[in-house]
Amino acid sequence: MFASLLLSIHWQHRRFLAVEAGTKNWSDALPMIRQILARAESVRENGDSTDGASNFANVLDADGHELGQVARTSPLANHILGFSGPTDVLLVLDDGGKLIVAKIISSRDTRDHVQKVQADPDFLQSLNGRTREELMDLRDVDAVSGATLTSYAILESIRFRVASMEGAGQGKAQLSSLKFPEPPRLQDVQLLYPAAAKLERDPNSDVLWHVQDSNDAQAGDLLRASPVADNNVGFQGPTDVLIAVDENREVSGLALGVSYDNEPYVGYVREDDYFRSLFNGQNLKILTALEGDTVEGVSGATMTSQAVARSLQMVAQAYVDDQSRKSSPVRQDAPESSTGGWTLNAVVTLRNLSTISMTLFGVIVGLTHLRGRRWLRVGFQCVLIGWLGLINGDMVSQALLLGWAQSGVPWQHAFGLTILTAAALLVPMATGQNVYCSHVCPHGAVQQLIRKRLPWQVRLSPKVLRWLKVFPMLLIAWVVAIGMLHLPFSPVDIEPFDAWLWSVAGLATIAVAVIGLVASLFVPMAYCRFGCPTGLMLDYVSRAGGKTWTRRDTIVLAVVVICGLGPAIF
Repeated sequence: MFASLLLSIHWQHRRFLAVEAGTKNWSDALPMIRQILARAESVRENGDSTDGASNFANVLDADGHELGQVARTSPLANHILGFSGPTDVLLVLDDGGKLIVAKIISSRDTRDHVQKVQADPDFLQSLNGRTREELMDLRDVDAVSGATLTSYAILESIRFRVASMEGAGQGKAQLSSLKFPEPPRLQDVQLLYPAAAKLERDPNSDVLWHVQDSNDAQAGDLLRASPVADNNVGFQGPTDVLIAVDENREVSGLALGVSYDNEPYVGYVREDDYFRSLFNGQNLKILTALEGDTVEGVSGATMTSQAVARSLQMVAQAYVDDQSRKSSPVRQDAPESSTGGWTLNAVVTLRNLSTISMTLFGVIVGLTHLRGRRWLRVGFQCVLIGWLGLINGDMVSQALLLGWAQSGVPWQHAFGLTILTAAALLVPMATGQNVYCSHVCPHGAVQQLIRKRLPWQVRLSPKVLRWLKVFPMLLIAWVVAIGMLHLPFSPVDIEPFDAWLWSVAGLATIAVAVIGLVASLFVPMAYCRFGCPTGLMLDYVSRAGGKTWTRRDTIVLAVVVICGLGPAIF
């Protein structure tokens, strides 16, 4: 039943994506189209594309006469993110190919930013009357103050969508950057090439710039993250990364240019010489396999520094692609480090190895007589709290399980966490013991260390206990509803595990963590017993042999049946 529930969520998510990606069904946008073209009766796909993603669609009246053409930026431009997500924009063009109006259909970006864009009287209206060619160059349109990233992302989505129609897109549009429209600043370039006086972009590359000194002599080559990494967001936004490369196409230096990210975090990275020198001497061919999220980040600016590393990988890949198109590849003696999606460097990392080691040790302790040795148990709990929790932040949660159930397990990028999750699920299924909660979870370890440390302990009546135990069930039902209905809520907020990554944690998850631990001072293991949906789920799959069918089984079966009928119901 548990596997069926996961499969139902996965299938429903695939169906949701298919419906979202299917541009042949214009029913959601037709009322908006009728506000612009009053006689619009239907929309017909134009062209032979099997998915309709790259073509205009024709708007027809009741007699089948064409009134104009329409397109929407989603799903083709969904990779272009604003502050926190993509925006679907409707483009309505007249018979002459000029834009009549652009309107927002829906958005996964931050609500307040989108509302600010919609409230601006000049932003989208300034596009009216432009031809397709003019829509591919929107550098004269000012972003909305207070919603810069959202408005830039909308403009980029429009340009990308139109470019794909014109044959310049199909996944990559050769367009300049809106977020970083100016050339790299000389003061930033001079950190890499002190004699730099002038820059010239290579006409055959998206990312390559040539640096010249005051005598117009070649000072070196520079790779720029923009525009290929414009949608690579750190803590709050993208950063323009500049990479100096030598004649062997190996990195000789790294600097940060203009940034939309949180400036204190960007400043930490700018000042960290060690981090910026990590990539020196590495060949671009090797860096195409770099996994930015596995790079040891700058303390206090992990997300920003890992975004810089991801930008480096994206730039390296773009440069290698440019060279391949010119049939002049970079050095071929660089060893291949990935095969079929498997990247050895992404797997053999300190984080992965430490997570796997602590998982295996916790399972061994939990399943053997070693769990009776207090000194070993307490010592290991301290290691779990300090390393697995505060440093790695690797824990099983409803948000993680829901995301993996929907989109698949990213074992290449989170190998250690994958092993941890597999152990958490499979060990109780095989042994009947929930070893993860009792011996591996850092949050559970904290509660075990603080239990009964205060003399004031609260005794709960049996009736109160029964009601409290219902709460985790309701949370699991809520997570299933989020997954099946794609509700705009994040399961991260109902559990405390993201609070262990305190530098990026939201207020909701921090509040859950603090309240749960304070309650555990007075009621032993309060959060684990009465607040943790993940613990309840693992307890369910660890049912010991000999038990008969229970009310809990009936509830799970009902949920599975409802989810199995989800495609028909929802």
